[in-house]
Amino acid sequence: MLMQNKWIFFVFLLVFFIAGCAHSPDSGKADSGQDALRKRGIFPPSDVDVVREALLLLDTKEGEPDYDGAKAGLATLVSKSPQSKWAESAQAVVLTIDHLLALQEKVKATSAALRSEKTEKEKLINDCASAKERDRAEINRLQQENEQLKKDIALLKKLEIQLDKRGKLLK
Repeated sequence: MLMQNKWIFFVFLLVFFIAGCAHSPDSGKADSGQDALRKRGIFPPSDVDVVREALLLLDTKEGEPDYDGAKAGLATLVSKSPQSKWAESAQAVVLTIDHLLALQEKVKATSAALRSEKTEKEKLINDCASAKERDRAEINRLQQENEQLKKDIALLKKLEIQLDKRGKLLK
């Protein structure tokens, strides 16, 4: 009986160790294996994978998000799997990307117009400043000419008075 118990104990240990080695793989390793098979074209990407990939394209740490790539992936999901639970959300994200791209174009156009108007404003300010400077120079010249004319008029009045006095003396 002791011998039989040793064998049962040995079989139990063997089954225990085999069961311990036969655990399920990590979810990350399983996903990477499935991703490798999908990249080889064996399995098409699932709807969740397409959405996840699109969101990763939109959430880049450096540089601009790849709106076109995300939009293309989500549009493909919507066209190939319209009954998917992700199709409605994907369509909403595609529309949001379209609106975002339209707004970016409007911002670029508005910024260009604003820069153009700012340049035009600066040109007008410079023209106005130069016109004011010309006006000041002209006013100074006219004031000097006016002073000279006043002096000439005063001199003419003196000369006329002297002429009148000589004319009276000569008579």
